Amino acid sequence: MQEILQFYVLLIKGGELLDFVLSKYAGFCFGVKRAVNLAEEAICLKKPVYTLGPLIHNPEFIDNLKQNGVKEVNHISEIDEENAVVVFRTHGVKLGTYLEANKKGFDIIDATCPYVRRAQLKAEQLSKEDYKVIIFGDPSHPEVEGINSYCENKAEIVQSLDELKEANLIDINNKIGIIAQTTANNDEWNKIVKYLKENKPTVKIFNTICDATSQRQKAAKELASAVDLMIVVGGYNSSNTRKLTEISKSICEETYQIENAKELNIEWFKNKKKIGITAGASTPDWIIKEVISQMKEISETEIRDTEASQEEDILHQNKLENKENKDEDLQEKYEETFKTLKIGDITSGTVVQVSENEVMVNVGYKSDGIIPLNELSSEDFSSPNEIVNKGDNIDVYVLKVEDKDGNLILSKKRADIKNAWDEIEKMYEAQEVIEAKVIEEVKGGLLVYIKGLRGFIPASHVDLQYVPELSVFIGENFKLKIIEVDRRKNRIILSRKLLLEEEYQKKRDKTWENIEEGQIIKGKVQRLTDFGAFVDIGGVDGLVHISELSWGRINHPSEVVKEGDDIEVKVLNVDRERERISLGVKQILPNPWENIKERYEIGSIITGKVIKLVSFGAFVEIEPGIEGLVHISQISWEHVIKPEDVLSVGQEIKVKIMDLNPEEHRMSLSIKEAEGAKNNTDTSITNQKNGVTIGEMFKDILEETKRNIDDN
Repeated sequence: MQEILQFYVLLIKGGELLDFVLSKYAGFCFGVKRAVNLAEEAICLKKPVYTLGPLIHNPEFIDNLKQNGVKEVNHISEIDEENAVVVFRTHGVKLGTYLEANKKGFDIIDATCPYVRRAQLKAEQLSKEDYKVIIFGDPSHPEVEGINSYCENKAEIVQSLDELKEANLIDINNKIGIIAQTTANNDEWNKIVKYLKENKPTVKIFNTICDATSQRQKAAKELASAVDLMIVVGGYNSSNTRKLTEISKSICEETYQIENAKELNIEWFKNKKKIGITAGASTPDWIIKEVISQMKEISETEIRDTEASQEEDILHQNKLENKENKDEDLQEKYEETFKTLKIGDITSGTVVQVSENEVMVNVGYKSDGIIPLNELSSEDFSSPNEIVNKGDNIDVYVLKVEDKDGNLILSKKRADIKNAWDEIEKMYEAQEVIEAKVIEEVKGGLLVYIKGLRGFIPASHVDLQYVPELSVFIGENFKLKIIEVDRRKNRIILSRKLLLEEEYQKKRDKTWENIEEGQIIKGKVQRLTDFGAFVDIGGVDGLVHISELSWGRINHPSEVVKEGDDIEVKVLNVDRERERISLGVKQILPNPWENIKERYEIGSIITGKVIKLVSFGAFVEIEPGIEGLVHISQISWEHVIKPEDVLSVGQEIKVKIMDLNPEEHRMSLSIKEAEGAKNNTDTSITNQKNGVTIGEMFKDILEETKRNIDDN
């Protein structure tokens, strides 16, 4: 909205000065501008054009679209023309709607706001990582419904901190991630974030509130505190406009929302000295202009009379000044105080006036210089006050010392560009780190703004590893390293990866410097193999062998941990020469073999579960981490050829503890002894004196010898 800017309409009414002040941020945001441009392009295709719901929440703009043949439907099924063009609005659509439109072969123009798209992708990412997704926003708003569809409609939607507390999500869910509706109330969001950080430090927080939204809300809040009356311009069904009204009304009680200039009521302005005006992100420029024009008309007559009186005072004052300045020597000295300027100079000055069409700057020349709006900034802006304000000190580039009207013409944009290139080249030479915000995804990488210039981050330099969906980074601030600068080709190439690699190497070096055997440290599981788990303990991967994951027997590391888990490990061995680190998990868990003799006695009969069958016997789990061996000779009083002929994995059995060795973590068990001895006089040689067979006399010695042979 380049023609509209912060302005003051001065009205002398009853001896008092009346001001009308337009908010620093008002009107179309980037996302809405983009949607409107896409819709206009769609009209030029000369095909039937449909929007799913209103393109933006402004009834007068929607009426204009209808007059240009754009039809509005609520569902894809309502479109029966095969060559139709479907425009998805800024709020986005449900995932199912997108798939259905694509399946039907419609030409899709996706006008989803990039900030909304980022929220959708964050919801999808959290869902895939098994996080409970919380959306802060209006559950009935189409944007929130669309975001929810990307996490299988399983998100918990809250509109306030109180609702979040009532849902009791912190205690119920271990993994929580929260995102926000792009037009959500920033103050309430900050309360929720503070609460979550204090009560759930592990929560993943993604602030997806649009910058334009927070800027408008902040500016409206500041303006409302400085005026007697607030006018909010925008559709009644616009979420962001309603929030501007709520915020303004909470500070300035006399706040009124209107959709157009016709709704202005002259009674609102009675006994008011200062009136503030703001507008929602979906309010077209021409509606704001009409409101401003209507306000000017209200005061036009009195302003004209006031201006006439002021002109007489100025003429009289000029006469006095001319009379006093007749001394030519004094005039020459006065002229010498002015700067001498030429085309191409860069000089500094103070902004003295910001109007709808230009910015005036005092640079110490004979007259104030003029900056046309197209020379104000390289960045898009809705109002000149987004770039400069009265009183700002700025650098300007001299375009013309005198135009046809004798004016000094200046450019802030060109001064900024030259200064930016100078600074960036110095930073490149010094290898300094810069910070920039990602503004757009393009083919092969990302775009950022650096001091008003566009920089490019190749996809291969965005992260340490390949990132399939770069759009998730839009809106994020990156620390970057400049890897190429070419002013002639207007090229700035940057890398985030190089900094991440440097940080990663520093982390590795610090880990190798400080790590010692016996330490208990935190790490993140990076990957699993059949023989163990690799854990990142600070830029260095250590191995937890499968035997060190649990005191009990496991078949695969995934039974204990999974990739991405944050775990504690004990350092078992450090080999700096081979850069290998052995870690253990079970060592920081209670050892079930400690004090085992206090829980089990030799000769006692207990219940266990068969966990593994081998040729020489069966391993039986007594409790997690405690297992013993039933030798094949101790399975039955009958001869057993193979253990699996008698037993099966998972079977619960009674066993007798024959031997217990806690130091070696060994336990010898017997099934047949637990069942009791069987009398077999037909095949035994009996000692007639005491009725004991020879086999029974030497049974323990023979079986122990056989076990030792088999075990070795």
